[in-house]
Amino acid sequence: MNKLRKFGIIAGGLLFLAACSDDDNDPGTGVDLDSRVFKADVHVSTSSLPQDILDYVTENYPGTTIREAEIEDNNNYEIHLSNGIELVFDQDGNFLGIDDDSDDDFGDEYLLVSEIPQNILDFIEANFPGVEIDEAERENNGNYEIELENDVELVFDANGNFLGQGEDENEDEDDDEEIDPADLPQNILDYISENYPDNTIIEAEIEDDGEYEVTLNNGVELEFDSEGNFLSAEDGNGEDEDEDDDESDDD
Repeated sequence: MNKLRKFGIIAGGLLFLAACSDDDNDPGTGVDLDSRVFKADVHVSTSSLPQDILDYVTENYPGTTIREAEIEDNNNYEIHLSNGIELVFDQDGNFLGIDDDSDDDFGDEYLLVSEIPQNILDFIEANFPGVEIDEAERENNGNYEIELENDVELVFDANGNFLGQGEDENEDEDDDEEIDPADLPQNILDYISENYPDNTIIEAEIEDDGEYEVTLNNGVELEFDSEGNFLSAEDGNGEDEDEDDDESDDD
């Protein structure tokens, strides 16, 4: 009788361990979906880009603006233009080519849903049922970044293990709304024409507080209030141009 009891205990223990093992393999169990991890690519302000990049865009794509600028995990710059073209530059600002998403010549590889590892697909199905995958990339560092149709971005390591929801180091900039320079208030356009006659607008945004931020092709960043009144000007290093002018006047 004791032998039977011992056997029952051992068998029960094995079944319990097997159940725990199954739970560990269940993509929908024991995962903190709210955890955050920095994405491989880091958004940067247009005004901080090397001048060579700003000059290249101005000369080769007149009439277009920069909608997004990123530093890739291999230190290349990826520049998204308003016409949909993506330009790639090295860390010194030298032009490398156009990224048309057809291959991985520049490090990041865009994937079809059918090319995503099955354990990642299982995880998404278990935790985000019914939500479609909008875009998938395999980054230079081997990680997978998956953007869902609800704008949630998920990051997985090279083995398909969930790392967290993707977060940008400069997340605040995502709240800004890109606009066509032609849609800026006329007093802003007049101010730029009068004070920067030799420069063009390479980026225009409405910030979440209603103020306007305009970047010129010389790297100067102009701030205007919601009525289009001039507030400040900074160069690409974040230095106040007005302060520099005041110091020159004092000399």
